[in-house]
Amino acid sequence: MDGLRWSALRGLLAEVLFPGRCLGCGEWLLLQSDHKIPVCRDCLELLPAMSKPRCTRCGIELISEMETCLRCRSTDYRFHSHMSLFPYTGMAKRLLQGLKFGGRRRLAPFFASRLAGSMLHQGDQRVIVPVPPRPRRREPDGVELIARRLESDHGLRVLRLLQRSASTQQKSLDYEQRRENLRGGIRVNPRFPGPLPSDVILLDDVFTTGATLDACAQVLRDAGCREVNAVTIVMEE
Repeated sequence: MDGLRWSALRGLLAEVLFPGRCLGCGEWLLLQSDHKIPVCRDCLELLPAMSKPRCTRCGIELISEMETCLRCRSTDYRFHSHMSLFPYTGMAKRLLQGLKFGGRRRLAPFFASRLAGSMLHQGDQRVIVPVPPRPRRREPDGVELIARRLESDHGLRVLRLLQRSASTQQKSLDYEQRRENLRGGIRVNPRFPGPLPSDVILLDDVFTTGATLDACAQVLRDAGCREVNAVTIVMEE
């Protein structure tokens, strides 16, 4: 038996003996077409699609507006655009919460592959800048885990340009309260030698009001970045 056939047989045996379970429903991933994805075919089909049309600035669904939503017409976001993979509901919400709060790190390469396939491109010259985690975290957060996979699996350049100081939890705050809460709480990493790249992509997990992305974009633009766009995994609507 040649090496190629033996390698395929070993892969099949490993998949049969140790297929793992779907991180969405818990079913065994037996003989899935891509056993590296920890989500079964049925759960993949349950991932919600982003409806169209969407605001060209923040990415929210447009109801009756044209091109730009009412919020963006009255809010001076410092990022130029935002796109998200999924609405924050159903299977997408369950999987992201599994990564963030359930310790399911196997989902990081899954989300990274979706980002790389839908919004980013291998060899993209733009730099990806993760939104910084809260200080004194012992373990990398979901954004960092995804960023690492974008580097290692897809050859994208990631620079951790930003640092974050302690602040109040954002969950119960509206946009203006979040913006005030973040004021002065994000800065350029003083260890970065500079100059900053001119075109960057901010990476975060959830878009709620846009306040966190806005604060990060403000710091980057003040430090010399010409254009700041943003991508997230999910968007609350």
